[in-house]
Amino acid sequence: MIFVVDFGSQTAHLIARRVREIGASVQIVHPEKVLQEADKKKPKGIIFSGGPSSVYQKGAPTTDKKVFTLNIPTLAICYGFQLTAHLLGGKVVGGRKEYGPATLQFKVQSSKFKVVEGLPETLTVWMSHGDEIVKLPKDFEVIGSTENVPYAFAIDTKRNITGLLFHPEVEHTEQGMTILRN
Repeated sequence: MIFVVDFGSQTAHLIARRVREIGASVQIVHPEKVLQEADKKKPKGIIFSGGPSSVYQKGAPTTDKKVFTLNIPTLAICYGFQLTAHLLGGKVVGGRKEYGPATLQFKVQSSKFKVVEGLPETLTVWMSHGDEIVKLPKDFEVIGSTENVPYAFAIDTKRNITGLLFHPEVEHTEQGMTILRN
């Protein structure tokens, strides 16, 4: 069972569909119920979806940061990654909107992290965000960057979190299904 945490975007349903295509069962979960549901159902992974909000916007969806202490592999996509960075002590700023294709350049060898296994050195990825992470939380390592986004792909091996500021679930991202599968 994989949880997809819905932060208010239609991408949550697309992510769930892609994960089902890989062969995993999926449950879409409200952000405020992740801890409660994880305690009951013991998911093998959690995916934080994208969303239209800014982490600083009044009433923006959030979750309890205790979710990061569960040691459940977590994939945080776009808003989900921005929220993760914000909750764990990184810095997110607004105003740098980006929409469309970008070239992701990996900064590590594919053998170092399973999440990049089988991927080429560069990928065309799909960006769709209005905020930018300008400082990663402690223990995150940059895996890949684009010309405009230095923290497009990062990982925290201690807390088992992978963050993407692009959307692997859309057809426009090369090797998106490989990223989700890894």
